[in-house]
Order: sequence, then C-alpha cells, then structure tokens
Amino acid sequence: MASIDIGGARPDPKLVTADDTVANTPSLARAIVRAPLLLARHLWVWPLVGALTIGVAGYWVRSRVEETTRADLASRLQTVLAADISALYLWFNEQEYNAQSFAADLRIQEAIRQLAAMARDRDVDPSLLASSSPAATLELYLKPLLENQHYQDYVVVSADHRIVASSHPSQVGRMPPRTYDLFLRRALGGQPSVSRPFPRETAGSPRGAPTMFVGAPVKATNGAVVAALGLRMKPEDEFSRIFSVARMGETGDSYAFDGRGVVLSALRFDKELKELGLITNSLEATSILNLRLADPGEELQPGQPLSRRRGAMPLTRMAASATQGYRDYDVQGYRNYRGVKVVGAWTWLPRYGMGVATEVSLDEAFQTLYDLRRLFLVLFVLLVLSGAAILVFTLLVEHLQAAARREALTAKRLGQYVLMQEIGRGASGMVYRARHALLRRPVAVKLLSPELTNDDNIARFEHEVQITSQLTHPNTVAIYDYGRTPEGLFYYAMEYLSGIELDQLVRRFGPQPEGRVIFILRQVCGSLAEAHRIGLIHRDIKPANVVLTRRGGVCDVVKVLDFGLVKARHLRPTDAAMANAVVGTPHFMPPEAIEKPDSVDARSDLYSVAAVGYWLLTGQTLFDGHEVEGLLAQQVKGQPLRLSERLGRAVSADLEALLMQCLAKTPAERPASSEALDEALGRCTAANTWGAAEAEKWWQAHMAGFETAPVAAMAEKTLVIAPRA
Repeated sequence: MASIDIGGARPDPKLVTADDTVANTPSLARAIVRAPLLLARHLWVWPLVGALTIGVAGYWVRSRVEETTRADLASRLQTVLAADISALYLWFNEQEYNAQSFAADLRIQEAIRQLAAMARDRDVDPSLLASSSPAATLELYLKPLLENQHYQDYVVVSADHRIVASSHPSQVGRMPPRTYDLFLRRALGGQPSVSRPFPRETAGSPRGAPTMFVGAPVKATNGAVVAALGLRMKPEDEFSRIFSVARMGETGDSYAFDGRGVVLSALRFDKELKELGLITNSLEATSILNLRLADPGEELQPGQPLSRRRGAMPLTRMAASATQGYRDYDVQGYRNYRGVKVVGAWTWLPRYGMGVATEVSLDEAFQTLYDLRRLFLVLFVLLVLSGAAILVFTLLVEHLQAAARREALTAKRLGQYVLMQEIGRGASGMVYRARHALLRRPVAVKLLSPELTNDDNIARFEHEVQITSQLTHPNTVAIYDYGRTPEGLFYYAMEYLSGIELDQLVRRFGPQPEGRVIFILRQVCGSLAEAHRIGLIHRDIKPANVVLTRRGGVCDVVKVLDFGLVKARHLRPTDAAMANAVVGTPHFMPPEAIEKPDSVDARSDLYSVAAVGYWLLTGQTLFDGHEVEGLLAQQVKGQPLRLSERLGRAVSADLEALLMQCLAKTPAERPASSEALDEALGRCTAANTWGAAEAEKWWQAHMAGFETAPVAAMAEKTLVIAPRA
C-alpha cells in the first residue's frame, strides 16, 4: 500500500489530539474479567450435567440419528445421481445438435450426396472416391468445424453401409466396424445418436483405445437418408468430466458402465487401480473399457494376489442390479470393484445402452453415526460445550480489546504521532498522513486494522516493516519508526511522499517519452539492486508501487514502495509457506511466479520492471483483459506485441530489444541482474534525452494544482493464491 499526497484543493484535515483523561472501565468489562473466577468455583457442576445428559438422551439420540442419517444419505445419493444424469442428457443433446447442424450445412450436405451417388457404383475405385472433388469440399468445410468443437475426426457411411468419406482416406470403400452400429443404426434410420464408448478399430490407432461417436443422418432432397455423418470424440475428455462434477465427499465417485459391467468413464481411483494391478500401470492407461465391475469379496490391498480370476467374480450388487434394468439405491452397504464397502444409487439408460452410478465409501457416509456410537463422543460434546462457553467469553474480551483499539484510533494519536488524514486503505490496514508530535515532521503512518489484529497478520506486518527497514537506497521508501500502542495497535511510520505513482502518471498524462522511461527505470533498478544484494526479491513491482516525487528540489525522484510480499533467499521455516504461494499482480507477474513460485529470483523482478516500462511507453499492459485466470495463462504462454507494433510507430530499436529481452519467458534469457539492466538502459540512444532540467520543466508545466484520489483506491489489486504443496 502506498502513501502518496499530491496536494491541491483538498479540504484541510482537522487535527484531533488525545487528552489526558482516562476513561472509566465499563461495568461489562469488569463483569467479564470476574466471570472466569466465579465459574471456576462451580466446575463440579459440569460432570453432573454430563452424566444426566448421557442417561436421558444417549439411547434416544443414537436410534434417531441412525434413522435420520440413512434417510438423508439415500436422498443425497439420488440427488447426485439425478444431477449426473441431467448433465449427461444435456451433453448428449448438445452433441446431437452439433452433428445435426453439421449435416444440415448445405455445402457439407451436397458434398455427401455427391459422394453417396458416386459410391452407388460398386466398381468405383476407393482411392478415386477419397480424392474426388466432393471429398475435398467436405474436408474443407468440415475440418474447421471439427477443430472448433473439439472433435477428433469424421466418417461418412452410405445407406448401404460403406464408408464413402473419412478423415483417414485409407478407410474409404471399406465396411464400417460392427461397433459403429452403436450410432449408425439410429443415424441411418433418420435420428441423431450418441454411442457409448467402445474400443477403437480405425487404422493408425492401437486397438482397444476408447472412442465414441455422435452420428446424424444426411438426407436427400426427397427426405430419404442417403448417408450418416459420424463425429469422433474422446471419452476421456468431456464425457468423463461430466461424472467428476457431482461427487460426494473425499471418496465419492460417479461413473458409467455397459451391459457387461465394463467401465465407460474415467474413475477417481485410477491411481489406486494401477497399484492394485486391476489396470495396466502405464501413464496413459485409464479404467475406461479396462475394468469390469466385479466384486472381489474382500478389500484389495497393493501387492495382494487375487483369490480368483477377475472374470470369474460376480458383478457388484450395484452393477448386477443396473444391468438388469433397475433403478435403485443401497444405504446398507455393499462391496465395490476394489472390495471397499460403499453405499450408492444407480440407474440404467436403455436408449444409450449404459448404466450410471454414484457411490461413496460406507465409512465416510456414516462417519457421524460411527462417532455417535462411541460413548466418549458424548463426553466430547460436553467438553465442546464447555469450550464454547469459554470461547464466548474470550471473544467478548477480544471485542472489548478491539473497541479499545478503535477508540485509540478515533483519538487520532499513536504514540508520538498525530494522525491528520486517512490517505489509503487496504485489505489489512490503512495509511494516514501524520506528523511527529515533537519533530513536527510529516510522515505516513501505516497501521494494522483493529479488526484484523491476530498473530498471523501481526507476523506479516512485522515482516514487511523489518524487511523494508533493512533497505537504505535513496529510491526506496524509508522507514522511520515501528511500535505498538498500549491498546494493542501495531503501526509503523515511513517517509511521506508528495508526487504521483506511475499508474496515475500514464492514466492522466498518457505514454511517456523514451528518455524519461529510461530515467525512471534506472532508479527502480537501483532500488532493486540493493534489495537483491541482500537476498530480497520484491515480487510485486507494478506502476502503483512506484512513485515519482520531489526530493531536495530534484524532480522525478523514484520511490519504490510496498515490500510486504518480499521473498528472502534464506527463509526461516515460518516463511516457507508464503514463499511457495503465487503472489503478485497479474498484469506484471513473470511466468515462473505462476508456474514455480518457489523458483523466483532477481530476474523475476526484472520481468516486472520491463512490464512497467511497457506500460510507461505504450500506456497499455502486456496483455489485454481483466480475468485473472486468462491473464495468468497469457503470462505463461502468450507473447506480448512488440512496443512498436502496439504503438503503431517506431520505438528505439535498442530500448525495444532490451525490454523484450527482459520479458523473455525463461529467466536465463533476461539480463543477469538489476545492475546489468541499469547499465544496458544507460547505453540506450535515448538515455541522455531526459535529465533533471527536463524533469523540472515537466513538473512546473503539469503538476501545479494536480490532484488525484488516494492510491489505495486505484491501484490494481495484488493477487495472493494459496501456497502450493
């Protein structure tokens, strides 16, 4: 968070100083302080209450909870199953609609009609058919549609069951595999159809690899079906993802299977299945078409040989019921394909020749019930109640402490500092323009919000001030003091800056001259060089964290702010988690900070410095957009336009090349250090076109009477994603 003031026509702040009176302690506070002493004299009451509760409610609670749990579980299983089936039907309808749309395209339709007409001649050469003009037309118009909708390839089968066109020309003229009947029968009958997954039999693909089709009829002008258009899909993609959306708990799984009890979608436990030897232990192997839902009769363990052949085992209770066409559920428990006791709900979808089931382990489903069956849980509940009472009193005490902090803040006095005006507010605190009561020196005071004063936030607050106080470079904001008031307010005082941060500089005055950009970036490099030398990485260099100010009559003096997210090369154990978090501002984050946050180093800050330079020169960020996920993906894989392309005019070749080098995706391709970047900037042809005289003229011409809103309300938010394991 920056502390910036531009001056201008702001209302004068009212100075409020603390008086010497001491407020009387409220009666409620005295009561809260004395309450634990009173309760301590009567702790013997709690065991009596516990014994009475156990005797009266224990038996009734157990039976009622068991009954309610089973009813609720049955309802939840059927709800999840219904959600899976609804999602599956929606997806089937979408695929059928796509296939019908493709088949209804007049250009595609006419090409298929011509191919079907040519194929009526049984003596026609398949190679001539595959290389014909209609085949080329079909490929031309169908290929972009396939790519846009993520289909793998296509096949066209005539009414007499001959392949007349395909993404694989070698198939033309052949009879389609019998498995194609899963969609051809309905498609040639005039209805769109989605097949269930089946083993792939096309050339160029290993036999048995799972595939599935959606088919649609292609009709002649008289309405007769002349051919069927089939579009190939990978079951591992959208089809399997449907079943991963609605699952119960940590052990829940939803999946599809055929009439033989063979799994048709990816399972949640593929890794465990490989360890158990139920499917091939290879990277590409999945449970699709490779696992039969057989009941082993016992829970399987890695390395444990099966008591009998998998093929000789009966289907699980669920699979046996579903393949008979029943819709049912079981909350009593049965063994699944791993031998784990589960509860589940299932149904059969006759139109698609597949069943759908959702299951969750018995232990997880009845965890609450199992706990309640144990006598010590009642005692635990009593202890929880006792703890809750203590917690309430603790919270009330903390509330009073927080109120005391707020009262101290209202008094506008923190130690030796008199608070004059709030100039910024962030997620964890606020910044005030203030003055030292004795020195009369203006300062910026940052304090931790009273509502957020806890051990973690205090540790982060102390980390920020301790890190920043180690830095003495003239281009780094200076820390004057750090303290804690008697009411528990944590604060630190830093130098008060009058000027404008780079974000508002560009927003208000547009792209900046090359010489000035070099002048600014070299000062940023100077600040970072000191930090890097002692092993500190800033991790959040952005325009809102760099301020242009006046110091000692010199204009365009840079101040680098906000070292709150700094990473030290030599970490304490307590800091390791934060170092492994994804932190920064999406528009200015280097790729490695997103992919491998624990690998960031000094060159990562140089990427951000170049992104700031890009902003200053073009008035635009590296990539457009505001969605965090999209911006992070572009930072990792996208290439920003060169500055001259973005501006539509020439930019000094050496400066443009240097900034684009700093924006390399690989840190090794960037300059080796801040000092190296500083020297390279100094060698640019435009480096000598801006100096103190030019800065003074600009400030006299533009900054008189200039006013802006507090920086904290405008700066792009810094992103902090949970630390990675």
